[in-house]
Amino acid sequence: NIAASAPYYLIVKSAGNDRDEGPGGTVQHWVFVGGSWVLQTVARNKDGNSGYDCISSAGVSKNILTVGAVNDITTGYVNAAGVVMSSFSCWGPTDDGRIKPDIVANGISLSSTLETADNAYGSLSGTSMATPNVSGSVGLLPPFPSAGYGQPSR
Repeated sequence: NIAASAPYYLIVKSAGNDRDEGPGGTVQHWVFVGGSWVLQTVARNKDGNSGYDCISSAGVSKNILTVGAVNDITTGYVNAAGVVMSSFSCWGPTDDGRIKPDIVANGISLSSTLETADNAYGSLSGTSMATPNVSGSVGLLPPFPSAGYGQPSR
């Protein structure tokens, strides 16, 4: 609703951290079929297809910026080959062919606050660590030049 009602707001959403998680191979599981639960034993893929197509439905929404996590680039960006996806970050593509995540940022071993105390800090990894980096960077961008605040561009 916010994305549709406020077209000049940009929602920044983490892609999620569960790539290739879940049972692989043949496992017993319950499936809802024809109004009742049925126990089946069939081969199951881990999240997505070889790690693809595992971003949650909110993360593949249109008109939002979905953020994945990559390893730190300690020597600075040189080329695309130096950007290495984390082992856990989810990625697309979406069912309609859009590429997700839209952008990636460092999400490995970043300093952050911890919930254990008001003054506790530690090192954390995840797309939830990469997303604030992108959100802060987006906040520094100037407004779209041809549109006034609250006025659509023509």
